[in-house]
Amino acid sequence: MATSTDTSLAELLIPLLNQVMQVLREMVPLIPTYTHLIASAVFPIYTASHASLTRPSSAAAPTTSEGEEKKSQLIEGLTPGDALVFPLLAGGILASLYFLLKWLQDPYWVNTLLSLYFAWTGLFFAFKFLRDVLYTLRSLVFPSTYSSARGRQVWKAEPAKRAYTTASGLETSSPLPGFLRHIPLGRRVSAWVWRARGLLSTPAALHLGIGSLVQVDTTITLVDVVALVVSCGVVAVHTFVAKPWYLTNFLGFSFSYGALQFMTPTTGWTGTLVLSALFVYDIYFVFFTPMMVTVATKLDVPIKLLFPQPDGCVLPPSGTAEDSAVMQAYRECLAKKRAMAMLGLGDIVVPGMMIAFALRFDLFLHYRQLARKSSTETTPTTSNGKTETVKAEYRSATGAWGERFWTAKTAWSEQLQAKSFRKRYFYATLAGYVAGLAVTLVALQVMQHGQPALLYLVPGVLGMFWGTALLRGELKTLWNFSEAEEDEDSKEDEKTKVEDAEGERPSSQKLVDFSISLLTAGDASDNLPAITAPSSVD
Repeated sequence: MATSTDTSLAELLIPLLNQVMQVLREMVPLIPTYTHLIASAVFPIYTASHASLTRPSSAAAPTTSEGEEKKSQLIEGLTPGDALVFPLLAGGILASLYFLLKWLQDPYWVNTLLSLYFAWTGLFFAFKFLRDVLYTLRSLVFPSTYSSARGRQVWKAEPAKRAYTTASGLETSSPLPGFLRHIPLGRRVSAWVWRARGLLSTPAALHLGIGSLVQVDTTITLVDVVALVVSCGVVAVHTFVAKPWYLTNFLGFSFSYGALQFMTPTTGWTGTLVLSALFVYDIYFVFFTPMMVTVATKLDVPIKLLFPQPDGCVLPPSGTAEDSAVMQAYRECLAKKRAMAMLGLGDIVVPGMMIAFALRFDLFLHYRQLARKSSTETTPTTSNGKTETVKAEYRSATGAWGERFWTAKTAWSEQLQAKSFRKRYFYATLAGYVAGLAVTLVALQVMQHGQPALLYLVPGVLGMFWGTALLRGELKTLWNFSEAEEDEDSKEDEKTKVEDAEGERPSSQKLVDFSISLLTAGDASDNLPAITAPSSVD
């Protein structure tokens, strides 16, 4: 016999379950949109996290040119004070834009001025993002090495011979890697592909000097030129012609990809403070003021990602007359502006900053473990009799995507093996981010109101970040880890290099000095600086 308690519980659960089923039915048509949103949010975080990898303090500076990395940008480290400054600054800017839009009524001039500003900054970030994408594609199409399916033979590119060769003396003239080498191309096509490979890989030395103010010495390739031209075209179209959602998203990817490489929370607890402060900021301005939603919807600048929602238009059956009422209704439906789902770049960059930090902490733990593995890496000191751990030499952890893809893991060289390490904290925090984003979308569907994404993302990211450390017994290590630490020898080496470079400069300089020259005629990809393209993961 059913009791009154069971009846009351059923009366509560049945309406709740019916409501849940109704929400799920409404979400079914939006699954492609929401899948697109989650994938688009994860993409810049994943790639930028790997591109941000540099030598951790637990690794020794490389002694060979193969391990050297040229740092082309300065990373901005955050401090605990930024946990107070960021929300206040963001709130001030948001309020200013909101009242300006209210006063002007028409957002045209605000959009125009902000579009011009984002055009300048967007050009730099778009170039950097597109260049790394093209270098990765070049590596996939023209890898320097590849192996047979089982890794028994490793083929190395010999551009001068226009062939791939093995250590045993085997040779193939096909320019394609892996199983693609069996495709018959013919001599003429093969020669053309080898020529294209050399054209894309040959670096040129670029020197630009403006008096004693600017001295630029670098290497460029055709890939850099293509990336610059395409970036200029994309930014120009988006600024002066039209702003389709896919161009807005491309610039949004570029901003996120670049920002995540230029910022670091420095320490885990500093990042926690910053995320917690922005957590409160996001909740207040979304739930308690109309500012966030108003500014996000009225400004047409690349500060958000856009995702087209289903238009709801039903395609008439085949054979329907063009002048029929059904076809007319279908055309009118297509002509309507499609609704767009939005995700602010802050919801990518803010938690993504901690996810990238987690990956760099994984790399720190990896090299600390390498230093402890071998008993030969400790030497007694003469002063106090204690042992000093000798750090493992650092090898670049970025790039070589194509080589890793086409080469069996059993045939990886030391350089490729250095790019593979356990990424427990990275995967844990990334899983927390995806879970938080999924909860955000469900809450959006249930409440039918804009949601502060950080309300769900911050607990997911920080919970998995610190929870992993707690489960692994590494709370103290994570708490003490800081990216502000620098090797004193590295500082002295850098200082010496700068002094030597200044001493080699001639006393008399031209007002403007510009020169460009090819370095080699072959495949000189090994001579290029390390490209910060995303590496594959375990």
